[in-house]
Amino acid sequence: MATGGGGGGGGGGGGASKYLTDLPSRGLFSSTVVSSNPGGLRVYLCDHETSPPDDQLIKTNQTNILIRSLTLNKQKAESGSKDVKGKATTENAKGKRAAESPIDGRGSAKKSNSVSNPRTAFQDGSSSRTPQKDFQHLTVERLRSFLKERGLPTKGRKDELVARLRADKVAREEQRKEE
Repeated sequence: MATGGGGGGGGGGGGASKYLTDLPSRGLFSSTVVSSNPGGLRVYLCDHETSPPDDQLIKTNQTNILIRSLTLNKQKAESGSKDVKGKATTENAKGKRAAESPIDGRGSAKKSNSVSNPRTAFQDGSSSRTPQKDFQHLTVERLRSFLKERGLPTKGRKDELVARLRADKVAREEQRKEE
């Protein structure tokens, strides 16, 4: 194909520059004058005062952005790996969870800590039979059945269900004290 004047470009010279004449650009396509600073930043001159007020104090962090980003990511990873109970740590990150140990420090076989018949203990409402930590060891299914018996909402995560049961238990104990 010839690159003469009557090609498929629509007549007229300049190629694509004729379509870009009125558009803002850095001068690479539409400018016929060679720039003294090709590919560089444009220089703008301000016609007003640009210095900050005297009382303005600007503090900058002199730490390298890469180092700052790495330390922030490390802090996020450390804080994210610590659970409320401190179960998961970065040393124990092989895919297995650590067994939840009792607060008082003594080990227990299977669920000997839990109440033998949690249904009667919950209905009784005595705090000596069902310590508050026993709610945490119950299954979600059992927690939901307790909530259903009490006419409370059964939706939510396990910790929300436990909190709802504990709040109901406290309310029942206060009601019993008033009577």
